[in-house]
Amino acid sequence: MLALVKRNIKIYFRNKGAWLASLLTVFIIIGLYALFLGDQLSKGFEGIGLDSPRLLTDGWIMAGIISIMPLSISLGAVSIVSDRSKGLFKDFYCSPVSRSRITLGYILSLALISFFITLIGFILGEIYIVVNGGELLSLLNMLKVVGIIAIDDLATTSIVMFIAMFITTEGAYTAVCTVIGTISGFITGIYIPVGSLPDSVATAVKCFPISHAGSMLRQIFTESAITECTKSVPAELKPDVIDQINSEMGIIYSFGDHTVTDFESIIVLVATAAVFFVLTAFVARRKKK
Repeated sequence: MLALVKRNIKIYFRNKGAWLASLLTVFIIIGLYALFLGDQLSKGFEGIGLDSPRLLTDGWIMAGIISIMPLSISLGAVSIVSDRSKGLFKDFYCSPVSRSRITLGYILSLALISFFITLIGFILGEIYIVVNGGELLSLLNMLKVVGIIAIDDLATTSIVMFIAMFITTEGAYTAVCTVIGTISGFITGIYIPVGSLPDSVATAVKCFPISHAGSMLRQIFTESAITECTKSVPAELKPDVIDQINSEMGIIYSFGDHTVTDFESIIVLVATAAVFFVLTAFVARRKKK
């Protein structure tokens, strides 16, 4: 299994175009935000008297980008479809290694690749925030972010592997990646604040597992910005204003009167990783050698 993990990682990083494209995607999203989305999002908070709302939106969008990076990177790093189309997958299945371990090997290699590149995205996001007047996260918060990325990574790669198990040609997989990549930013609420969406769509976003990683990351990235932005808000109004920000921007999720805790979000991500690994392993066993 470890040999398979090493092999998949080496294949990915030998293809400089693949991993450079993953990093380029991060630069493009940050660039689009800096040039267009940032000012537009900031204007939405001018009416409630916030100071320096751009600090808030900077942290918000960077948290969203980091939460979705494992998905976009995993989609580009999947090697199982190529192996199947070349007939290599049959050789793996004929080996004495169980199909569950082979599946785990593919998932782990995907997870390690996307984790590494997402960490680079995290560093770039922090640099952007600091350069634009924001605060550098504390060491404790940085460790929390790394932990959330790891859990998000496992959940995401398990989902991607499950999808890839049903695709046999690289052309079909490219088409699927295009569709998922296009809608992922919207179904995870990183381009449009949850409060701006219709109630039914907002509920669907909150139910999507990866969105919970975004929510936890936003709490960390916007904590100091919210304090800074609400300095001039009257004390009696501040709790309501903060609640409105948390709700409108999807920083904290709630269903009716129930507020989703970080522990519950972690359980959602861990359960997603476990369920999709089991499903992927089940599909692998059912496929003919």
